[in-house]
This record gives sequence, C-alpha cells and structure tokens, in this order.
Amino acid sequence: MKIKLTRRRIIAVAIPVVLLGWYLSGRFKTTAVTSIVLQPRDAVETVLATGRVVGEKTIPLSFIRAGRIAEEPTKDGAQVKAGQILMRQERAAEENVLGQKRTALTTAKLNLDKIRTIDLRDSQQKVRQAKANAAYAADFFARQSELFEQKAVPQLQYDQAKRDKELAESALAAAENQLRSLETTLRELAELQVAQAENDLRRAEIDLRDTVLQAPFDGQVVEHIAHKGEFVPGGQRVITFIPATDRTYVEIQVDESNAGKPAVGQKASVFSPAFPDRSYPAAIERIGSIVDAQRGTFAVRLMLGRLEPELLPESSVSVQIVVGEVKGALLLEQRYVVRLDGAAFVFTARDGRARRVAVKVTDLGNGFFGVGDGLKAGDSVLLPQGLKDGARIKLVPAAE
Repeated sequence: MKIKLTRRRIIAVAIPVVLLGWYLSGRFKTTAVTSIVLQPRDAVETVLATGRVVGEKTIPLSFIRAGRIAEEPTKDGAQVKAGQILMRQERAAEENVLGQKRTALTTAKLNLDKIRTIDLRDSQQKVRQAKANAAYAADFFARQSELFEQKAVPQLQYDQAKRDKELAESALAAAENQLRSLETTLRELAELQVAQAENDLRRAEIDLRDTVLQAPFDGQVVEHIAHKGEFVPGGQRVITFIPATDRTYVEIQVDESNAGKPAVGQKASVFSPAFPDRSYPAAIERIGSIVDAQRGTFAVRLMLGRLEPELLPESSVSVQIVVGEVKGALLLEQRYVVRLDGAAFVFTARDGRARRVAVKVTDLGNGFFGVGDGLKAGDSVLLPQGLKDGARIKLVPAAE
C-alpha cells in the first residue's frame, strides 16, 4: 500500500525530527573553556590605594624690622643654600649706632682696667702714706704731751700736735674708704657699665643683622613680593620660599577596610600615570590616626628612597603596599572568581561538566585571591564567562 505524503504531512514529520536533533545537539554539545590547575604557591598580600605626591609647604620670608630694601641679590626660581643672603635693607643708621656702641664698650673696659690697676695702686699707695703720716703724728703728739705735762712746751704747740694727729687719722680713714670703694663699689659700678655696654653692642649687632634676609634652609626662591627701593614694614612678606628636600613623599588614602594592615616601615611601590613603565620603591613613614567619615579612608604617608624630581608635587599616583606574605597558598587570578552579594564562587571541572562551587577567598590586593574552603590542590578551575552550572566542557589550559 502506498502512502501519499502531502505537504502538511511532510511538515508534521519534519518538525519533531528537527526538534529532536536540536535537543540532542544541545545536550551533547561541549564548550571549550580556559582552565588552570590549582597548585600551592607563595605570594604577598598587598593593599592598593591612590594619592598624590606631597609638595613642600612654601614659607613666607620677611624682615623683622621696618626698612627700605637696598639689595636683592637673588632672582625668582633661584636655588640657594642655607644662610645665603636674599635681600638687604638700608643700614647706614644701624652701622653708625654699632660704631658708637663699640666705642662705648671700649671706653667702659678701659675705665674698668684703670680702676683695677692704676687707681687701685694709687689708692693703696695713699693708704700706706696716710698710715705713715698718722703713725708719725701720733708719736709726735705723744712726745709733745710728755713735754706739755713737764711745762716744757706751750699750750699752742701741744694743741698744734694734737690737731696734726687728728688730721692724719682723718686722712688715713679717707684713704682707706677710697681703697675699699675702689675694691668694691667703684669696681662693681665699672663692671656693670661694661656689662651694659656689651649688652648695648649685642643689640646693635642684632639690629644690623636684622637688615639682612637670609635663606633659612637650602631651597628655592619662588617669588619676590617686594623689590629694591620699596619700604616694607616688619613682618610683611617679601619673598616666598620653598625648602629643599632629599626625598620625595607621597600621601595616599587607604580604605578603612584595610585598617590594621599597613604598618610603619612596610615596603611599597609607587606608580605614576606619567611614567607607566616605572615603579618607585618607597616605605611607610606615617599612618593617620583617624578615618575620614565622608570618604571612609585614612591617610598614609610614604617616603621614597630618594628625591624623584620628575614626580611633580600634587601629581596623582597609585601605590601598592606589601602588608604580608602567604606561604603555600592556593591562588586564583581575580578573573576566575565571581563575587555576588558578598559571596564568592568559581566553576570547576567535574566529570566533564562545569560545576559551580562556593568558596571563601581573601583579596590579596595584587590581582590574586587566596582561596580558603571549597577547593583543593589539583582542582581545575574554569574561566567563568558564559558558563552555566552543569554545562558540558572541554578544558583548554590557560596560557602561561
């Protein structure tokens, strides 16, 4: 018996066949998947952050005293050494006063030396002479007293001897008082005058010194605010100055989730977008003690190993800090790990199929995760793009 196939019957028969083929091809289709085999490895744990090169703070320089600027030996942008003269004020009046104070000190010292030497010797000689005169007058008066008692000399001669004795004693007392004064009061007064003259001289020297503006440190003259011929009050900025440094410093903002990981002295690498092929070794110098509530970060200051002039102040940088070492860990590149709602999972190869496995991971901050529970050494981990749990797979080893 012949069966006549109509067009409708042909379509009715073909559709199930096509569907069956599509189902079977999908069921047995395999997907080539990049994979790696987990093996224990050593690694470092890092913290990543961004920040800026720290610029040295500018210092305003000014004269202490008011005056008119007489000289400005340096120019804007000049590199200078500590103590180098940057500006001078007119100083004729201060130089004149200084000369007067030097003369006054010389005079006071000469007066003190005269009191200690010439005047003291003269006074001591006068005391010796006065003692001799007093002794002679006393002896003479004693002889005249005996003669007067014997009625051998008149009253007038006796009275004259007595008067001479009293005058000699008074002269001796005056000479001794003068000597004591030279040894104490006059000498002390002369010493005080010398001390005052020395103090006046120091003040005059300071006043003269204050007419000169010097570089406080090695550094650079950024800008002259005042110029030769201008009168400037004391304390008014005349130069903007920036100190030199032998190191470059970087300040970064680290996420508060990494609090406790960075420590002073830890090594780091600094990267600048201006020099993508270079890294600059650094170390942590200081860690901030508070968290910025708005940004959720804390500040960390790093010191580079040397001055890096190409890293301009305030230029942006990224930093990788080594905060620990991991020995014999199972490591996965970030691209193999899927993170969703705070959880992490990977795809592994099991019996020719992709199986989704929940894992615990630690972000090491350098493009790798340390794997905890869920995997073991020897497991094949798959690149997750486009994979579904249970998909048939063909493993393609990842390129080294």
